[in-house]
Amino acid sequence: MKRKLLTISAIGIGMLLAFSSLQSGTHGALGNRTGSNGNNDGCNPCHGNANTATVITIELLSGGNPVTTYTPGATYTVRLSGQNATNARPKFGFQLTAANAGGTSVGTMATNGVTGVATRANNTLIEHTQPLDGTLSPDNNYTYVREFTWTAPAAGTGTVKFYAVLNSVNGNGDDDANGNDQWNKGQSANITEEQGSSIKQQNAFTGIEVFPNPAGNELSLVLKTTDYGAYDVSIIDLSGRVLQSKVHMHSGSGQGFRSDISSLASGTYLLNVKHNGKEVTTKFQKL
Repeated sequence: MKRKLLTISAIGIGMLLAFSSLQSGTHGALGNRTGSNGNNDGCNPCHGNANTATVITIELLSGGNPVTTYTPGATYTVRLSGQNATNARPKFGFQLTAANAGGTSVGTMATNGVTGVATRANNTLIEHTQPLDGTLSPDNNYTYVREFTWTAPAAGTGTVKFYAVLNSVNGNGDDDANGNDQWNKGQSANITEEQGSSIKQQNAFTGIEVFPNPAGNELSLVLKTTDYGAYDVSIIDLSGRVLQSKVHMHSGSGQGFRSDISSLASGTYLLNVKHNGKEVTTKFQKL
């Protein structure tokens, strides 16, 4: 009798956890379901097969306008939009990420203050933490729109694409795999690395992130490399004049430092970094 009771209790706890995850996202337990990494299961383990009644659009915005190129280290807005062709699914859940051609997540995602969502997987993936409200449109469909922040990866990453899975739900707390919940996956257009945004010279090195870009009063430089030692860092205007120069002693991967650029006039500048005979120069904008 005790063994049966324990078995029933275990099943009950498992169901509770499953339904809880339906309400509050995967919390990383199911990993990346967007398809960016080649996993095409999406929400199928809990919600059945994909349904084309849910349509997804992903746009990268700069200054409110859609763009198809990115500047390494610059910060953008990502707009995730969904629509379901009925008025019976007023809520939704989702996952969103960006990946390079090899399927590796790139850049840094941020919630941008949107409630009910959180970053996962070292801030490379965003997902819901509670059922999110959609909006009933004039044509009697539900639309689902949220905007987030994405900081582009370091120079040399190449073309990236945004991937999302979005589940249109009736909000009853069940998985409703019989079609009452309808999920689908979507992708953005290819987002190419802006040509000329990074001027790489021979023997250039990688592992540098510069942000924000455009920048205000401070510019941050992060060295994601284990090639430690002295790094010569200079800020140069487009005429070649050196405006700032300092030596940074790098002693730990992911270590960063900030430069005060409040005295610079608005415009385009170059950040030059040299180390052990290697060199890289990146453009940035001062607001």
